[in-house]
Amino acid sequence: MKSMYKQLAITLILAAIGIHTVHAVTPAGKPVNATIKLQGGSDSSAEWKAPFTSAYKVHVYVPKTGTTTNALYRVYPNGKRAGSTECLGSDAKFPCQEVTIDQTLYPNAWTQLMVDDDPATQWAFVKGKGYVTVVASNLSAVELLNLSGLVRFENQTIAIGKTYQGGLIFYVDGTGEHGLIAAAADQSAGIQWYNGSYLTTGATATAVGTGLANTTKIIKAQGAGSYAAKLCANLEIGAYSDWYLPSKDELNLMYTNIGQGAAAPLTNVGGFAVAWYWSSSEFGFNYAWFQSFGSGGQLNNGKYDTDAVRAVRAF
Repeated sequence: MKSMYKQLAITLILAAIGIHTVHAVTPAGKPVNATIKLQGGSDSSAEWKAPFTSAYKVHVYVPKTGTTTNALYRVYPNGKRAGSTECLGSDAKFPCQEVTIDQTLYPNAWTQLMVDDDPATQWAFVKGKGYVTVVASNLSAVELLNLSGLVRFENQTIAIGKTYQGGLIFYVDGTGEHGLIAAAADQSAGIQWYNGSYLTTGATATAVGTGLANTTKIIKAQGAGSYAAKLCANLEIGAYSDWYLPSKDELNLMYTNIGQGAAAPLTNVGGFAVAWYWSSSEFGFNYAWFQSFGSGGQLNNGKYDTDAVRAVRAF
């Protein structure tokens, strides 16, 4: 039976990690609301579609009132064959996996849909086509009313510390689809912020999401040359050439999420030096913000100074 289920799994990745079946806290991933699908008569099902194409762990929420000992979930990573009511792991184009949950074991809690009780179970969903459904024919009318309307798709590619699109992800926004990537290595161990002359560039923004605009302003004001912002803007890694010098807050996110300030196991997975790194955030005529990747402190420094640079890009 175990070997059969392993063959039916769409994507099953084994890792030496300890994840409990019941989550005391909300699992990672974007919560997705159910869509009720009428199947004829009074019978219906709840369906949750994956937010975007990726490999996911899937967590379902069991309501406090859930009493079904074999609540039946079906996973359709590529969607369902038109006109079919079957769930077949052997269908090469539209494979399906069934997983049952004993709701009485997980009242008012999140639990993971797993193959062979393996917490590393993942499925490769296609956005707009792949989905999870709970089979209503296995539930009473009362249980249908008490059915949870939430599933979480925990993406295993777009996550902080993962290699993605030319570098390492160090920030993911609330959509779970977008964020910021740091280049995998420093672009310089020491380069000036300015281009040899003091001037006001107008690149004073500090918030997350402002680094690119800052970089554009710096280059417009300072022109050609060899300096921190220009070094980032000229960078090409693989197919990606939209790199820029991070803003003050973006730089701090690198330190706290993949730098020396990150909690294990992500502590300095970005391979940063114990050095000062430039941000793109200007602080007046003579100064700009930089950050210590030893202590984490942020200060303003003379633009003439030579400090380290790590480029970032948005996705």
